[in-house]
Amino acid sequence: MDPLQLLVTNDFLRVLDLIGVFVMGVAAGALASRLNFDAVGFAIIGIVAGLGGGLVRDLILDYGTPAAFDGPWYLTCALAGSLFTFVIAADGHWWRGLVTVLDIAAMALWAATGTAKSIGYGLDPLPAILLGVTSAVGGGVIRDVLVGRIPAIFGGGPLYATGALVTAIGTWGVTALGLQSPYVLVAVALGALLAGLAAWRRWSLPAHGEWQVTMSASQVKALVRRTRRSERERVAMETGAIPVVDASVDDLADDISFLDADAGQYAERAFADHDGDAIRFPEPGLDGGHGHEQGTGDVPPREARRAGSADSSDADDLGDDPDDPR
Repeated sequence: MDPLQLLVTNDFLRVLDLIGVFVMGVAAGALASRLNFDAVGFAIIGIVAGLGGGLVRDLILDYGTPAAFDGPWYLTCALAGSLFTFVIAADGHWWRGLVTVLDIAAMALWAATGTAKSIGYGLDPLPAILLGVTSAVGGGVIRDVLVGRIPAIFGGGPLYATGALVTAIGTWGVTALGLQSPYVLVAVALGALLAGLAAWRRWSLPAHGEWQVTMSASQVKALVRRTRRSERERVAMETGAIPVVDASVDDLADDISFLDADAGQYAERAFADHDGDAIRFPEPGLDGGHGHEQGTGDVPPREARRAGSADSSDADDLGDDPDDPR
């Protein structure tokens, strides 16, 4: 018996599968209740949430009649779940916990079934795993899109998609290694355990902004100078020659001929070829920073600023040392 046969023929797993469809209908019905849908809205949102992922999987695989329509049980469970919420207001803390537990168990089971079915149809590992994850979370994504909100798996929600991915990879591993079919239940348990812990501990994946590194203009200026100094030291050690700053070949060598009023002017000059109208940058406050109550100053175009800086340099008896590593 291969993993797919175990997943679709075992009576206990079959019952768990149908319970998952019912629970998804209940969860979708709760959402429809908050949005004040009518009976038609309850029914449609329940069917989409409970059966959407499997429908997408079977249509992609060209399975013929989708499993959701191959008999009355799946549709009946989805409609029963949404009808239950339509009639009974189930919004208690214990009820939400029960729905979450059953939803997670069904999600992991659907991920394993979708992956095993995709592998059975000859798909490569990556598409098979992707369809396994789609089977598990596709219904929830379609549900959220229908009601006009960002799908929960896109961030901020429980790690359902991550748990489904763990189960899908584990199912593929069981099939690829030729292990006995009961080992696929280990993959189901691992994915469900991860999603359950994430829901309990409120774990989430890092968002995009949490990975970004931001630097002020003064920090960028210091970084560029450290980089240039390090590069000059490397050249000197490798060639035994003293590096000469040549503005014709070194894009950053202009530093020695400019007297920047603040870090904003430096950043605008060093990192943007601006030859048009003046650009407005915040002027430094009394404490040398950029406060909220400070005005703005006009930064002239690059060529005009170059000429003005050169005149200032000629008038300065001390001048700038070309070998200053700033």
